[in-house]
Amino acid sequence: MDTESFLTTDVAIVGAGVAGACVARELARWQVHVTVLEAGNDVACGATRANSGIVHAGYDPAPGTLKARFNARGSQLFSRWADELGFSYHRNGSMVLAFSDEELAAVRQLIERAARNGIEGVRELDAAAVRALEPSVSPHVRGGLLAETGAVCDPYEVALFAAEQAALHGAAFLFEQKVTALDRLTPEDSAEAERVAEQRGQVRRSAAPYRYRVSTAGGLAVAARAVVNAAGVFSDEINNMASACKLRIVARRGEYCLYDTDKGSVFSHTMFQAPSSAGKGVLVTPTVHGNLLVGPNAVDQADKIDASTTAEGLRFVLDAARKTWPEANDRGLITNFAGLRASNAEGCDFVIGQPDDAPGFFNVACFDSPGLTSAPAVGEHIAGEVAALLDVRINDSFCAQRTVFKAFANMDEAERAAAVARDARWGHVVCRCCQVTEAELVAALRGPLPVLSLDALKWRTRAMMGRCHGGFCSPEIAKIVARETGVTPDRLDKRLSGSPVVASARSDYASVVQSFEGAEAASAARAERAPAMAQECDVAVVGGGAAGIAAAHAASMRGARVVLIDREAKLGGILKQCVHNGFGLHRFGVELTGPEYAQRETDQLALLDASGVCVLRDATAMSIDAPRERADGLFSVHVVGPRGAHAVRARAVVLATGSRERGLGALNVAGSRPSGVFSAGSAQNFMNLQGCLPGKRAVILGSGDIGLIMARRLVSQGAEVAGVYELMPHPSGLRRNVVQCLDDFGIPLFLSRTVTRLEGEGRLSAVYVSDVDPDTVQVIPGTEQRVACDTLLLSVGLLPENELARTAGVELDAVTGGARVDSRLETNVAGLFSCGNALHVHDLADHASAEGDLAGASAAAYALSKIEARRERRRASVPVLAAQGVRYVVPHAVDATGSPSGNVAISLRVSRSVRNPRFVVEGVDAQGRVHTVKRAKTMVAVPAEMVQIPVSAAELVRWESVRVRVEGAGDEDRAPSVPSMTGGGAD
Repeated sequence: MDTESFLTTDVAIVGAGVAGACVARELARWQVHVTVLEAGNDVACGATRANSGIVHAGYDPAPGTLKARFNARGSQLFSRWADELGFSYHRNGSMVLAFSDEELAAVRQLIERAARNGIEGVRELDAAAVRALEPSVSPHVRGGLLAETGAVCDPYEVALFAAEQAALHGAAFLFEQKVTALDRLTPEDSAEAERVAEQRGQVRRSAAPYRYRVSTAGGLAVAARAVVNAAGVFSDEINNMASACKLRIVARRGEYCLYDTDKGSVFSHTMFQAPSSAGKGVLVTPTVHGNLLVGPNAVDQADKIDASTTAEGLRFVLDAARKTWPEANDRGLITNFAGLRASNAEGCDFVIGQPDDAPGFFNVACFDSPGLTSAPAVGEHIAGEVAALLDVRINDSFCAQRTVFKAFANMDEAERAAAVARDARWGHVVCRCCQVTEAELVAALRGPLPVLSLDALKWRTRAMMGRCHGGFCSPEIAKIVARETGVTPDRLDKRLSGSPVVASARSDYASVVQSFEGAEAASAARAERAPAMAQECDVAVVGGGAAGIAAAHAASMRGARVVLIDREAKLGGILKQCVHNGFGLHRFGVELTGPEYAQRETDQLALLDASGVCVLRDATAMSIDAPRERADGLFSVHVVGPRGAHAVRARAVVLATGSRERGLGALNVAGSRPSGVFSAGSAQNFMNLQGCLPGKRAVILGSGDIGLIMARRLVSQGAEVAGVYELMPHPSGLRRNVVQCLDDFGIPLFLSRTVTRLEGEGRLSAVYVSDVDPDTVQVIPGTEQRVACDTLLLSVGLLPENELARTAGVELDAVTGGARVDSRLETNVAGLFSCGNALHVHDLADHASAEGDLAGASAAAYALSKIEARRERRRASVPVLAAQGVRYVVPHAVDATGSPSGNVAISLRVSRSVRNPRFVVEGVDAQGRVHTVKRAKTMVAVPAEMVQIPVSAAELVRWESVRVRVEGAGDEDRAPSVPSMTGGGAD
């Protein structure tokens, strides 16, 4: 045996999923050396990462099976393991719902089975009891089972934290080491391995011989006294290398749809459907992180690697979920995914322990559901069996309690202040959706297990897991990774090996990154020079983009003391990365680039007295407490930044928080999860601010302005754009951008076509596009075509960013996604104003700035009035309604006390393209009679372009209500399009 190329270990574990990690953790209780070989580049790369996260109570497995035994024990252990390791775990209870007599009979059989399995807290509920506990359940429910010990967890955390604890106790984790052979060692080879181990200084803890040589595709050979097979869907292949007792595993694909956190409270229990002759149905469950998950289906497949989703599977999941939850649809989805379960082709039970003909070889095979629940118990059992075989001693230094670091998102204000005091990086919130800080990212990168991909960092910290799916934070995180590890974005894998984040990066990226914002030294320096957090002010403005800067300036010019809070080190928001021109014609009378426009706005702030506006940079507003009935009438804006966590107290607040891009998950596109998929804004950041080329051949989905602009930008940098594909029968961006960005560069635009599927395991290799019926806006079956590409850019709409508004109780409009406001831009919360893309998506930064002017002036007037006057003010208003052909109007009401300027600018978008449109503003009197207030006309109106109609406030407040409609020759009625202009800027 070649002793130069092999390692020696007491126990080799094949697979670092939840089974392998739990075995490794339990083996740390014994004096053994453990080596874990994982084919992927992270823990939990297989079934563990992509499952329901359900800790099953134990009523389902057939009595007497290994599944029943380990499920029951595992469920008991989970709570203790959660306390010791610190993974997310919540005992929410589970239900099994019955909708027919057949299903009621199945429920009763499960209750009997629970008793035979020794599971307590399982009982039958009638329909009324089910609905009392879960009001959102289908009215057709007939009854159900309640299992009080059912729970949910984060499966990745279970595996990661168990693996980290094992590593801290000496276990070695070797990634990208796929096992290709497993051979029995001869006595001579075993003796040679013993000699080599002694030469290398490895302490001998067992008298057992080295029994196996494990070889990997990476050229590694490991001599082991015992082997644990925890290889998931490949565990049959590993078993069959060691034993004549052959196994055959079928990979069973399960597809899921994941909703945003605003759906997480729809159900509190995990909701199963009772098994019947039609199948087992799907589950609907809250997750430990506040989302709502539906799925899975069950499809057997020969391929053990392909975890792509399919259009048919996703459609089935949503259709089946409606049996439990009638409101289930694709609105609110943030992603879909699929996992593969290792199902026993020759039976339905786990295969655990040593085959008769392979001593020292331990299977954890055919480990499908309830494998996650059973993993702690199986780990406990296998570790005990291995320790007995090797005759090793207990490890007296084993510490069951893992040091747990509280996530920033779960800290209170005092804890956040203390964390920032220790390390200023806790004050730099990188992922706004999940509230993940730079300190947490750095800690993960420096953890006991290596981080070999961007997704590994995502799973460790939850950064990039929120509703924008990394659209905002992934470019920033790539910089932090490069700074900490020296791995540039073109060498950083997104998920699998061979899935680089970008196609190319500037040659000096690694050195230049040291000067990027977010570096440790820069954070500390900014903390030292940052202004002290203001304790009290007249107006707090949240957001430092075009609208926010304008609001701060306008409020200060009217005598208000202003605090401008911005999450970035430099004001300007999205403008900073918009290096194209086309800004400023309306506001400054000259054409500017985005950075030039931002500089003009910030220059106005610099001209003010230093005491007029206090700018808090690198400061993130986390929540807002409205005054309600407090005596002082002040808002509390809770902010974290380099100076710590504080509450800024303000008499009025302006929300200028901008918008976010709609991600791929919201479209529920099927396929694999390769690298090379970007939101257009994220790609713009990589290109314009970091000097990276996202890809070499791109497809752009959506004809929003930023997508059109990026098409031109890619071509100018030497990339090829195969085409821009638009779901609607008309472009979503400004007409001049279609001409200047596509026509002038020969880039084709395909209307009524959309991307329906992705292809590529590592890097994206192709997208599939299909025709769309222009009347129904539904994909036409049989029209799918493959388009080769390595990059997909999404420009499919913007959504106003109003998570902060929700914390203050602001009422949001269902159409715009922004606040409902009156003509002063005041929300339903007195003293809280909204403007810019946070209110509704704008075509032009100039218009967002003008809205900021109004919001700032209105906020100053409110703040500087006497508190008694603010309380006594009666907010009588005249509602403004969208009528024929108009998709929405802003403002939603006219303040009866008048407007600061005497005029009201009614902003609107049409629901379809109209030629020679005539806009009619009408007043409705107390008797219901309609009166024309104003008419306005233009050459054409399209859904992509906002229309503004100035109307005298005095002409509007006379009526009981005001409505706006459009007349003119238009296309046939279409489904309403979604405005998709970039945050604060056009071209």
